[in-house]
Amino acid sequence: MSRNAAVAGALLAVLVLSGCTAAGDADTPDTSTPSSRMEINSTVSTATTSSADSGTDDGAGVPGVSGPDGPHRRAYLQTLETADQRLTADPDEAVDNGRNGCLDILQHKPGPTQIGNMQRRFSTQVPDLNPAAAQTVLTAARAYICPDA
Repeated sequence: MSRNAAVAGALLAVLVLSGCTAAGDADTPDTSTPSSRMEINSTVSTATTSSADSGTDDGAGVPGVSGPDGPHRRAYLQTLETADQRLTADPDEAVDNGRNGCLDILQHKPGPTQIGNMQRRFSTQVPDLNPAAAQTVLTAARAYICPDA
């Protein structure tokens, strides 16, 4: 069986199963939260783009979220360092935080949620990260990690 056929079969199975649970009782209101529906959609999206589940939320395998490569990584980290040097204390973690910011962008989370999430992600290095600096990180992530977002 080809990879595309396997992915299509898995997607069909997920759709059928989700339809079965929703069709259980027509009078029962939809009590699932938007975030739980998003997690399912994110899982399906990741399953169709990568053959292995890394178990992390780092954006790997998600269309539009890159490594980033050498020049983009340097530019991203330089932008963060300009905003606050503490943001780049652990460069790998800073890049991972940027990838996660890209996931927020791709999932169309509201701006204040994206900023709050970024502040939380950097809370160990920069416990007092202000919203403007968090926005700078998101802008840099969009420019250098997920430019197609």
